[in-house]
Amino acid sequence: MPPHKICLWLSLLGSTPSFAASDNEAADARYRSLETLARGLYYLENLYVDPTKVRADDMVYHALKGVVGNLDPHTMVMPRKAFDQLTSDTQGKFGGVGIIVSTERGKMIVISPIEDTPAHRAGIKSGDEIIAIDGTPVDQIKSGDASERMRGKPDSEIKLTVRRKGEEKPLEFTLVREIIKIKSVRSAELGHGIFYARISSFQDNTADELKAIVEKYAKDSKGMVFDLRDNPGGLLDQAVKVADLFIESGVIVSTVGRSSKDVEREFAHKRGTYADLPIVVLINGGSASASEIVAGALQDHERALIMGSTSFGKGSVQTLVSLPDQSGLKITVARYYTPKDRSIQAKGIIPDVMVPPKQLEVKSANTRKESDLKGHIESGDLSDLAKSSGIQTEIEKWPDIQKEDYQLVSAYSFLRSVRFFGPKGVKNKT
Repeated sequence: MPPHKICLWLSLLGSTPSFAASDNEAADARYRSLETLARGLYYLENLYVDPTKVRADDMVYHALKGVVGNLDPHTMVMPRKAFDQLTSDTQGKFGGVGIIVSTERGKMIVISPIEDTPAHRAGIKSGDEIIAIDGTPVDQIKSGDASERMRGKPDSEIKLTVRRKGEEKPLEFTLVREIIKIKSVRSAELGHGIFYARISSFQDNTADELKAIVEKYAKDSKGMVFDLRDNPGGLLDQAVKVADLFIESGVIVSTVGRSSKDVEREFAHKRGTYADLPIVVLINGGSASASEIVAGALQDHERALIMGSTSFGKGSVQTLVSLPDQSGLKITVARYYTPKDRSIQAKGIIPDVMVPPKQLEVKSANTRKESDLKGHIESGDLSDLAKSSGIQTEIEKWPDIQKEDYQLVSAYSFLRSVRFFGPKGVKNKT
């Protein structure tokens, strides 16, 4: 085999070959392994029957994918487009139209348009169903690709066909994509001094966004519903800062690297902490990574009640590195543990209170209420207070997508009732 060819292949593999003898056996073994790979790639390039399938750059890329394929599922080679998208997602910026969507039973439902974006300005509303993208029905688009189709280069056009309640015919919207700067935190007032905050993912400014919301409501607040459901994670430092908003002291998370001696711990700080704010945290099977760090820290410090269903169980930390061809590597570099040294990996965070996503409606044929009886007397409250003071009345004011959310209703109901309990049990209702 020509020496210059071996040199070329070793260079492509990121190693500068040395033909001088070495006294270091480990270095020699490493070189022999690289030479084996280089020779194999050389023979494939020069002997394989179809030369279009054995281009040098492609083979190196696939060889790297082969190595990564034997590692954990979160370590991966990322093509340029995917690498760029992941980077833009963590920065909270991408080219699109500004719609937060949810796929429910094969339907793409608009959760909300992002304020001051093409979708918001065009009049797309929460609850709209997107039935076609650029003329292609959503049910004919591969699962997971529909949201991706709405992204694209700024200034490019996209046509959305929308079905809206109360409209006889579908509505057509032609939108021009632009750079969308999204906020990772959304909030709302639920009533009775209780507010809602949701983090969809942990991005560059997530902690600052949440802090601004808490500052707005906390002074007169009786509680916070903190929604981390379907939050896939994101930036570790932001998860630590978010947990630090509610924990006064102690460990937030421990990360252990390649060696058991390679341990780093992140600690809470008392300054700027909202230590007395009652919190219910919602999690589910879609809560992973950074969201599990926050939920685990609040649970171990007994700082919040965790409600919902068991989280995903991704107890590892990844870092991103770019490669010369503008593709990238996402590499698992550490495992993380909760303040009580619990591993989340493949276990998840188990809620303090398990609540299914939907209320189970079990109604026996023998179960009847007064309102079911024929000719029952109609009710009539004696005061305006009685008509407006109940939990159900407050929930009815919520948007449909919230009042149909059984886990959210459960969290709100819990916070509404907390004030009735004290050190000695049930208090008088005042």
